[in-house]
Amino acid sequence: MIKIKVSEIFTSFQGEGPYIGTPATFLRLYGCNLNCQWCDTDISTYEMLSVDDVAEILMTQMEFNNINLLVITGGEPTLQMEEIKRLIKELPEDIKIQLETNGSIFEYLPEIEYVISPKEDKEKVFENYYKFENVFFKFVITCEEDIDEVISIKNKYGYDKTIWLQGEFSKDALMADLIRENFPRLENIKLSVQTHKYLNQR
Repeated sequence: MIKIKVSEIFTSFQGEGPYIGTPATFLRLYGCNLNCQWCDTDISTYEMLSVDDVAEILMTQMEFNNINLLVITGGEPTLQMEEIKRLIKELPEDIKIQLETNGSIFEYLPEIEYVISPKEDKEKVFENYYKFENVFFKFVITCEEDIDEVISIKNKYGYDKTIWLQGEFSKDALMADLIRENFPRLENIKLSVQTHKYLNQR
């Protein structure tokens, strides 16, 4: 029996990125391969659940709440990618699945969507994924150097799709100002704000 390390399952709004405001059920998986100093996610505990049990819990919540978007997040969910692949096979094909990842472990499935927020080796992560149509990029901004890096990557790879820029939450307003000040240098970007935190949602 295949089991998954699950930190929590809950239903709320997608608070950030390209699907902001969309009702969604979240599957938060345990474990991460990075140690970002400003990480705000508590994945200190987990429960071992079978793939079948996780699928049943998800479908119960999604059907009750009339939800069609499943967000698989972490931690870093690709640490359990084989379990995720098995889970996907247990779910109805009409469910939209979004995987939130730092992209450091290359795993690609054409049947789901990716929201990649590179934290380390950003250009390498971008190079691995930028050609796929079902991939969105969201960069966390902590200083002007982060904006410089995004611009450099976009220009080097001739990337003209939308990129989401999200200020680190503790200085969200300052980073929004910084992004606005850089409008003359930025093309096809959108601001991502962690709205669920401002609204005291999960």
